[in-house]
Order: sequence, then structure tokens, then C-alpha cells
Amino acid sequence: MEDEYSEYRALLAPGMRIEIGIPLAGGGVFRDWGVISESGGDLLQMQISRDVLPANVRVDVGFILDVSIRLGKDSYTCSGIVTDRLGARILLIRLFGRFTLSERRQFFRADMALKVRYDIVDESSRKEVEQDWEVRKEREQMKFQGYDDFVIAAQMARFQPAKPIAWQDLLRAQLNLGGGGICLRMPMTARPEQLVNLELYLPLDPPRLVHAVGQVIHMKPPLTLRDGSSRYDVGMEFLFLDERDRDLIFKQISSVQIAHLRKVADKRELEEHEETQSAHLTWKQVITRLAWTLLFLLLAFLAGRYLISYSKAPPENEIQKTYEESIRKYRHLDKNP
Repeated sequence: MEDEYSEYRALLAPGMRIEIGIPLAGGGVFRDWGVISESGGDLLQMQISRDVLPANVRVDVGFILDVSIRLGKDSYTCSGIVTDRLGARILLIRLFGRFTLSERRQFFRADMALKVRYDIVDESSRKEVEQDWEVRKEREQMKFQGYDDFVIAAQMARFQPAKPIAWQDLLRAQLNLGGGGICLRMPMTARPEQLVNLELYLPLDPPRLVHAVGQVIHMKPPLTLRDGSSRYDVGMEFLFLDERDRDLIFKQISSVQIAHLRKVADKRELEEHEETQSAHLTWKQVITRLAWTLLFLLLAFLAGRYLISYSKAPPENEIQKTYEESIRKYRHLDKNP
């Protein structure tokens, strides 16, 4: 019988050599290989090949990696998140998603819902859009660094916006987000190669606002909602994105995956607890509970019978008894004067 982990069991086994892709802080992926020590379900323990990673490569708990295997001439890849480090070279990785035959992805992606503002650019040149993005990005960095409004206004006065931006708000947009691009569900479509100004509200601690410009790559057929309106999934690659903001996107993807894994773990613990409780209910316990239930029913039956009898013929009280004895004595004396 197949389950959600049958694909992992079929493709991964102890002793097997696999390749991992580690995201770099400045963008891109560092690739290394390792050997599987243990595998079970969606959990993988592996030992990487290098004793020491390059200075610009870090692997820590919460990092998202890609895991690749080769079957014949083809390479299959799925995503994983580092859940623990058992040493300098041994990693525990929780897999998610399916192994897919595709070109190696430069960045990692995850589905989520975020607050988004967007503006589809109609006729502005690429240079003007880049200039506006630089201004928005610089303003946001100064706000986060704690500059007051007067200093920010003085700095921004050096730039003149190329054109007003007519932002459209999506309070809880469904999207697929990665370090290299975004697929955003929108109430309107766009043309290939069209530019889109973007503001992404990331619920990190503290919350952050990422400014980017996307270039449309593809559009999926429209989805019709119950109210008759349409939504369009528009795929874009990031044309302009600061590397610091790319790191924030990686953090958001990691936090979403960690939250998902916690829910999965809690659900497993609850199911295991229920199974354990059911398994511990022996026949002796069942018979004991049944005996107590029968005793309770018997006592309830006897109490009911007693109450019914009491209501039909209530017992005489002491006053009534004394009165009846006095009557009998009086009648006896009256018959024998």
C-alpha cells in the first residue's frame, strides 16, 4: 500500500550517494555530495564528503537544500530542510515535495500567502523602472536602520520618480515564492516580458518589506472563482532584487517550512498517542469497564423500582402511628365500659 513516503523509500537507501545544493548568501548554490547513513519516511541522515566547507558556505538548522539523485542518465531533485546537525559532517534532513525531473533550480521555492502590492508597468523604460526601484529600496533600508523622517526626506529629495506608481493591494495573496522569482495569483493578467513593481510584506521578526521588480515569464490559464471572477497565476523572475532582500526571502521560506514541519510533527504525535491509548486497552480493561457499566445500570433499576413503590404506598410517619393507636384504645374502652 502506498503512502506519502513511498516515493522516498523507493528512491533512497542507506549507503546511497546523493548530491546536495546549499544556498549561498550572495545568491547561487554550492553543490556537494554525501552518503546516506540512515533513511526512514521523509527523514534522511547523511554525511557530506568534505571535512571543511568553503568559507562562504554555511549549513545550519533551518537551511533549505535541494537533494538530487541520479537514475540512469537523468537527475531527479526534491527539497529538504536541515532539522539537526549531529557533527561537522552529519546532517539530518527532512524532505518535502516530490522528486522531479527538471533542470536544476537556482533557488528554492515554497507556497504561502502574503500581503502583496503590485503595479503592472505599461510603457516605462527599464532604466526608469530600475531608478524607481533603487529609490524605494534605499528608502526602506533607511527606515529599517532607524533614520528619522527628516533625514530620509532629504536623501530622497535627490531623486525624482519616473512616473507615479498605481499600487494594487492583495491582502492575502496566494503565491509561490523563491529567491529567483515569484508566481503570483492576480485578478488581472500580464504580457510576457512585461515588468511588474512588487512590494512583499514578510511576517518575520521583525516584519520586513521587500521591494522588487519582476519580469513576466509565463501565465497560466485563468481560474474562475465561485463569484464568477477570474484569477491569473503570473510567473515572474526577479529582474531587480537586492541581495539583502533575497536573504530575507530565504528566511521567510525557511520559516514557512519549519512551521509546516511542526504541524506535521504535532499531528504525528497525536496519532501515535491515540494508537498507543487504543493498544493499551486490554480485554481485562474492557471487561472491567463493562462490569462497572452493568452495576451502574442495576443500581439505577433498583432505585427506580424503590421510587415507584414509595410513590404508591408511602411509609407511615410516627405521628400517624400514635394517632391510630389512640383511636384503637378509645374504641376498646368504649366497647367495655
